[in-house]
Amino acid sequence: MIVSGTETTSARGGATASATRWRWLGWVMFVLAFSATLALPPAVRAQDDSSEEMTEEEPAEEEEAPAKGKAKGAAAATEEEAAKPAEEQSYLSWLWEASGYEGLLIGFMSVALLAFIISNILQLRLPVFVPPDFVKTFEEKVANRDYQGAYDLAKSDESFVAKLVAGGLSRASRGPEEVAAGMSEAAEDENMALDHRLSYISIIGATAPMLGLLGTVHGMVSAFSVIANSTVSPKPADLAKGITMALVTTLEGLIVAIPAVIAFALFKNMQARSVLEASMAAENLLAKFPLQGKRPAAPAPSAAGATPGAGAPPSA
Repeated sequence: MIVSGTETTSARGGATASATRWRWLGWVMFVLAFSATLALPPAVRAQDDSSEEMTEEEPAEEEEAPAKGKAKGAAAATEEEAAKPAEEQSYLSWLWEASGYEGLLIGFMSVALLAFIISNILQLRLPVFVPPDFVKTFEEKVANRDYQGAYDLAKSDESFVAKLVAGGLSRASRGPEEVAAGMSEAAEDENMALDHRLSYISIIGATAPMLGLLGTVHGMVSAFSVIANSTVSPKPADLAKGITMALVTTLEGLIVAIPAVIAFALFKNMQARSVLEASMAAENLLAKFPLQGKRPAAPAPSAAGATPGAGAPPSA
């Protein structure tokens, strides 16, 4: 009996030892697995987490896809509109829009300047001041002793030299000094009229840059008004209109003023030269006229009872 009890006790002890070994083995495997999990690199854990998040966010992205597509389509349309070339605009229409009222005034002044330039070119020529036909006819009448006809010719002619001769002959009865004084007065009157005509070109040359400067100030005020009234940073296109006006009006004023100043200087020289030539020609014509210290007595009345005109020039 003792032997069988001993065997039973030893069998139970073996079973208990085997269970204990399996229990310890399980704990060891759990600890190893937990340690392995903690030992994994962060990138691997993040990848696993991201894979899980992607799996969860896939429905949300599918919902946002149409909205993103619409936004991309709108952006693409905007880019296409921006990429489209601007509508073609003629230079004159662009200049009209960029000039403003100041540019309109400068345009009128340019037309007036052109008219004055053409007029002075035609009138300041030497053949206009001293017409060869008048000189030839006057000399012929003096050579034929037709002094009344020569005087009438000088009175009726509108040339510069004819007016000088007529001014001198109107004082022929008072002597040579009065003849020179009369010719000098006539020259001053005609020269003043020429100066008045040239002064318009000078006014345009002085006023055009001032109008251009006015347009410059107007354009800059317009550009700064856009900046002041804008709640956000203004686009360059919004500022371009005012800046363009400032530059274009300045350019237009200078384009008109520079030729006006040059033309005034050239015409002033032409006028001085033509006046000098006409004065010399008038002196030469009066030198051929028989001047006396006083007007001689009028001739005897004719059979018909006619008397010479009171305004007749001196006769030889």
